[in-house]
Amino acid sequence: MLTDRNFPRACRPALQLAALTLVAATLSHGIASAATTAAADDLAAAPQNRVLATVGKERITEAAVIGQDREAFDNLNEDNAIRLHQLQAKQAEARYTLLKRDLDKLLDKRALEMEAKARNTTGEVVLADIKVSVVTEEEERAYFEANKFRAGNRTFEQLQSEITQFLANQHNTQATRSFFDELRAKHGISSTLEPFRVAVAADGPARGNEHAPVTIVEFGDFQCPFCRQEETVLNTVLGRHPDDVRLVFRELPLTGIHPNALGAAQAAVCADRQGKFWAMHNAMYGDQNALSQSALVDTARRIGLDPERFSACLADSETAKAVERDAKAADELNIDETPYFIINGRPLHGSVPVDQLEAVVSDELHRVASKRS
Repeated sequence: MLTDRNFPRACRPALQLAALTLVAATLSHGIASAATTAAADDLAAAPQNRVLATVGKERITEAAVIGQDREAFDNLNEDNAIRLHQLQAKQAEARYTLLKRDLDKLLDKRALEMEAKARNTTGEVVLADIKVSVVTEEEERAYFEANKFRAGNRTFEQLQSEITQFLANQHNTQATRSFFDELRAKHGISSTLEPFRVAVAADGPARGNEHAPVTIVEFGDFQCPFCRQEETVLNTVLGRHPDDVRLVFRELPLTGIHPNALGAAQAAVCADRQGKFWAMHNAMYGDQNALSQSALVDTARRIGLDPERFSACLADSETAKAVERDAKAADELNIDETPYFIINGRPLHGSVPVDQLEAVVSDELHRVASKRS
């Protein structure tokens, strides 16, 4: 079967993903005992003037102990808040996915029953009308060429049978979905369930109309090959909707797998401070082998930045903090891979084809237009 293992779609730090999954699983299954939970609640609620020790007649309070290492306690509280937010976000998305799946089952069942009744026949007879197109070799080769960069050293011939099965499954899914959508429309059945959305600040360098009805927030890594690959898709969609789509870039350097990603992210921040973010963005994606600090300084000079200001900016602690703010925002949303897009709040991750991104953008434009009319 053709899966992401055959054709990876995103840069993803496996260890970090595993760790977050373990945290979520542990919390969501309630492994902590009631006694442990109660103790934790008591500790959190305890007044800070509680006496923890005595030295002679001196009473040492909890506040005094915490005050010796305030930053560590603050970091612990902040980390716990982030992990809780992550768990809540995972639960909300999982609940939405389950709700949508079961709603679709219900509506499709009703549509099929109504069509069968209208024809005075059975559902099985109605379903026989679903026509699934045959996968052609031309389609197989086109798919392989579009995804060749993900195939490693494997040839088309080595992957053809898996590609055929993968595309056949796609054809079947698409044909079935289209069939039921037509039945729903015919019998006046519609879903009012809104798409799943998350809240994210559109902070960062932007392209496009500031008042565009659709905003794409991208979390990207300049050393990620899938982010580079997705540039063509983004440029195509932005070109189709010059006034209606705005792109905002936020930094998510995956330092565990990309050693030059952090330096590249900081270079982008520094280029932005001189009004040249997109020039640096394009240059770094244009040559991902030129992301060392010396190469980045050369790139800065080539695109017209002041090299002294650029180098000073790279050494400025505020630059690192700017990158950390974006990474923290991604962490709060459980984003641990690149590229990752949030389109008017709707998550879409991995390197996706033009048609998939266009479909979400077009749907959002339709929704906005419907609300205005």
